Amino acid sequence: MDLSKTKKLKEFLLFAYLALFPFGQLLSIRTNVFGFSVPFHPADIIAGLLGIGVLIYKEKLPTFFAPIKNFLWVLFFSLVFSLSIFKPVEVLPGALYAVRLAAYSLFFAACFRIVQKSEKVKAFVFSSLAYIGFFIAIFGLFQYFFYPDVRPFTVWGWDDHLFRIVGTFLDPGFTSIFLVFGFLATLAKLFIGRDKKLLVVLAVFILALALTYSRAGYVAFLGGILTFLLAKKNLKKALVIIGIFAFIVLFIPSFGSEGVHLGRTKSIFARLESYSEAIKLTAKSPVFGVGFNNLCVAKDKFLGQTANFQSHACSGIESSLLMLLATSGVVGIIVFVYLIYWIIREIPKDIYGLTFISSLVALLLHSLFVNSLFYPWVMGWMGLLLGVSFKEKS
Repeated sequence: MDLSKTKKLKEFLLFAYLALFPFGQLLSIRTNVFGFSVPFHPADIIAGLLGIGVLIYKEKLPTFFAPIKNFLWVLFFSLVFSLSIFKPVEVLPGALYAVRLAAYSLFFAACFRIVQKSEKVKAFVFSSLAYIGFFIAIFGLFQYFFYPDVRPFTVWGWDDHLFRIVGTFLDPGFTSIFLVFGFLATLAKLFIGRDKKLLVVLAVFILALALTYSRAGYVAFLGGILTFLLAKKNLKKALVIIGIFAFIVLFIPSFGSEGVHLGRTKSIFARLESYSEAIKLTAKSPVFGVGFNNLCVAKDKFLGQTANFQSHACSGIESSLLMLLATSGVVGIIVFVYLIYWIIREIPKDIYGLTFISSLVALLLHSLFVNSLFYPWVMGWMGLLLGVSFKEKS
């Protein structure tokens, strides 16, 4: 295939990924792999194809891929090490998670190569992220007003939410982080183009985020806004936005279900129990962990919890960092912290880079309470944004 056709194919796949993104979990399917129920998403397939293209065409990897590669080696080593704890067939689901993480890492590299060849494509991808976030907000508001009761979805392993925005990701926690990402991308566009119509879009984001009733999303929003606007030396605007958001949160409905009470304690105790599980699993293998991502089988073996791969909670801990600690040990945490430090140090501090850093701050705060760091769509979003933001040094 000649270079022009290859370029067009890559751009088409990237466009397809952007088009599918707002539909989230609605397009997901589950299939049986050696007796395990494994989810597959069309977005994963496209990301994987773009990642495989990097290997097939032997494209030069960007410099930011070096610390990512080191992190991947640690995770794969933890998986191999876990064979001393579990049977080979038991680590298969974890191996699939690791393969998906590797695919998204190569997806980062593919996005970088695509967008860096054209400022027009770079601007298009960045604008697309803002539009994607807006569509997620609109879909969420539509669901809230016309289908507020998603408790019937519990038969497919989802939580029983009522009168909360769960959106196309069928979870208020995950939807909330995309609303924060979308707000930050739109705010950046406002600074770039000074288009006052975007203020209406920002208002839609704020309303939708408030109606998720996700406290993790609220914390992420505050962290992202303060990071972005303090870097722009505009504390006044930050306080205005936070004040408007606080006003809306105070006056949104607080009746109808336990989930809409911001002072609810049930989820707090559930998180504390999840954190306790992570610490117990870490104690079983503190240096290299129980293997990425062997949480489901590890909970069965060490905590006496029957492995249920249909459940979305089985392979997760309500904190991405504790999940990483439990599955890859102290070594994994150290390498991950260095990866974050390296990216923040090297990324340009222009409007694109600032959007990435503020989104990263929001994500790290969010991931303390929701296992969002390795959520496939989150990895896709951050990969696209990193590809737009990063520049190779001459």
